[in-house]
Amino acid sequence: MKTYLKTVFRTIKYNIGRFIAMTAIVLLGICFVTGLGTLSYKIEVAMTDKMSAQNVADVVVKSKSNFGFLQNQIDDIKALDSVDEIQTLTVIDLDDEGRNTRIIIAPLDEMKVNSFEIVAGNLPQDKTQIAVLEESSVLPEFAVGDKVTVLGEEKTVSGIIFDPLYISKMAEPDMINKENLELIVYMNSKHNPLPTPFLPTTDVYIKSTADAENLFAKTYIDKMEQLATSIENKLGSDKAQALTLDSNVGYAVCKSYNEKVDVISLIFPVFFIAVTALVVLTTMTRLVEEERPQIGCYATLGFGKIKIAMKYLIFSAITCIVGSILGVVSGIFVLPVAILPAFKALLYMPPMPMDVDLTMGIIAVASMFVAVLGVTTYLVVKETKNKPADLLRPKAPKAGKKIFLEYIPFIWKKFSFKYKSTCRNIFRYVKHLLMTVISVAGSTALIFAGFGLHDISKADGHTLDITMIGDSLSIISVVIILFAICLCVLVIFNLTIMNIGERKRELATLKVLGYHDMEVSGYIFREIFIMAIMGIIIGLPLGYALVAFVFEYLEFGSINDVKWTAYLFTIVLVVAVIGIVDILLHFKNKKIDMTTSLKTVE
Repeated sequence: MKTYLKTVFRTIKYNIGRFIAMTAIVLLGICFVTGLGTLSYKIEVAMTDKMSAQNVADVVVKSKSNFGFLQNQIDDIKALDSVDEIQTLTVIDLDDEGRNTRIIIAPLDEMKVNSFEIVAGNLPQDKTQIAVLEESSVLPEFAVGDKVTVLGEEKTVSGIIFDPLYISKMAEPDMINKENLELIVYMNSKHNPLPTPFLPTTDVYIKSTADAENLFAKTYIDKMEQLATSIENKLGSDKAQALTLDSNVGYAVCKSYNEKVDVISLIFPVFFIAVTALVVLTTMTRLVEEERPQIGCYATLGFGKIKIAMKYLIFSAITCIVGSILGVVSGIFVLPVAILPAFKALLYMPPMPMDVDLTMGIIAVASMFVAVLGVTTYLVVKETKNKPADLLRPKAPKAGKKIFLEYIPFIWKKFSFKYKSTCRNIFRYVKHLLMTVISVAGSTALIFAGFGLHDISKADGHTLDITMIGDSLSIISVVIILFAICLCVLVIFNLTIMNIGERKRELATLKVLGYHDMEVSGYIFREIFIMAIMGIIIGLPLGYALVAFVFEYLEFGSINDVKWTAYLFTIVLVVAVIGIVDILLHFKNKKIDMTTSLKTVE
């Protein structure tokens, strides 16, 4: 067994470049899936913890009467079984000196429901002081001590507060004309700031008895809708309106954005995993084909098919295990941190919690293992069906035959010898051609989709709120582009290094015939480049379809907003990757030993 394991690790050692490339590709795919898959969950947990810590109002009941709620109406609300606690207050929306203003008058330091967090300064202590919200896209920035005119009187800003009902930095509409509020101020009800002898109770904040482990869960939303309906039925829909968090602008923005991230985290990872799995499977296919003599040797020594297969299963399993572990860890701790600024542009974000949702990551890891180990088993079992004597001999080269271009004389005759040879080699190995083209096409589609998402996030003609959502999505699009470029680099590097490895004998023959190093490199890199161009040609419309599909599910943007530069940048990037990889691997070609490569087992 010890000797057997040595052969496994020797295989890794002799194929270290291939092993590292496979591991890196798995890492990249799993990292992307895990990171995006857990992102919306972490946001929901963070916002739920933050809002729950301040006992956020589950339902806000607004009076439709100019005089506010009567005491018996408040008692009716308290009497409902689903109501745990209430807080009465006065909320007034008005045009104050040409500025759309909301004035909230409440016992600020004794809030039973929906308490406030002091960000700076202190809560108002008398009639001359007010508190304000933190700045947003519409609300101005204030400092403690600033003077603000409210209701015709100059007030001093005593503190900056965070209100759990205002978690978004986007515009908040008033309750009368639905126009954006330009100022929200808080006054202490202990010191009546109004010229009237009493404060009308215009709003009632309600804390429900229902469990609220996740404020964004459908079960919670449904329960609050039922409570809101029962309140309106009790008081009369003509006298009161009950609003759940689902009607709250900040909550709706957070929920909507999470849904958009969920769509992206569901669609893009499918492509990432598909491309990743295809490249890994291509690698294992070629590794098994190259090691036919070793498989034949094992069979001759009496090894069973299962034991022979275990060598390659261990090889592929190690790449999957290492790549998956590193991918899950980096996906949990690195990717959310990179994308967090996107949410901070929209929301007053608390620190990220340590809670994670590994559902997507586990599905991705399981899919990768099943695909890789399943195909590896199939490939090895298929090879072991041959006689050991046949396996010990090199596999006969595939017979050459005319390709379709040879039937078009006016094109074929204009090709030089090297291009005729290139075309024949490309179409001679159809399986390799398809795997290369599909892999590059998948990478190209992902890069194009990233640029498409970036274009729509920066498109003109949006409202301020939509522009803010777009700006935050642009960060995610940049992450997608970077991951797609890395995947493209690894795909092309892996495919190129495999082509060089399995055609050493052919390349050594060219060297013996007097070909210079650049000519030898050109011989194989030319084929890779042409196959990659085919992949780009297929990948662009595939990326177009992917972008259109994503936009449809995002309900945001249009495919018409994708600029021509997205096509140009995608092509330039993929071609640049091919060029860089070819330059790096040119030195590997120079190191090919002619004598060793031309040895035969016969």
